[in-house]
Amino acid sequence: MIQCLALYISNASNMTNYNLIGYAIYAIITYFITVRVGLIFHKNGYHYIKSGLEDESIATSVNNLLLACYYLTNLGYIAVTIWFWDGIGSVNTLFESLSDNISNIVLLLGVLHFLNMLVIYMFSKKHYSYPNI
Repeated sequence: MIQCLALYISNASNMTNYNLIGYAIYAIITYFITVRVGLIFHKNGYHYIKSGLEDESIATSVNNLLLACYYLTNLGYIAVTIWFWDGIGSVNTLFESLSDNISNIVLLLGVLHFLNMLVIYMFSKKHYSYPNI
């Protein structure tokens, strides 16, 4: 009975260690994705937004709003992912779980990025050309 309890405790702590390692690796990678990619989008997206809206103050406001929404979306998704993270019992499961969760956030951000570009394109005045009468 005591040996079974000791084996259970050692397996539980082993799972906890893998989970903590997974959380740390996931946090580092998603931090890089969130901050670095967000700043790149913010810097380069301003020119795209400005070319579509033609008003510099509105372009700056929209660009800052998109960056804030990008950060909030990432933080929310990261929190939900960590909250519902399954137990990790081995190194193989650790890599499977990390690759699955990281690929999901990258796919989500790619879809959101292209949706934002589509919406800005639809709102741009250059998209509509009126014939001269």
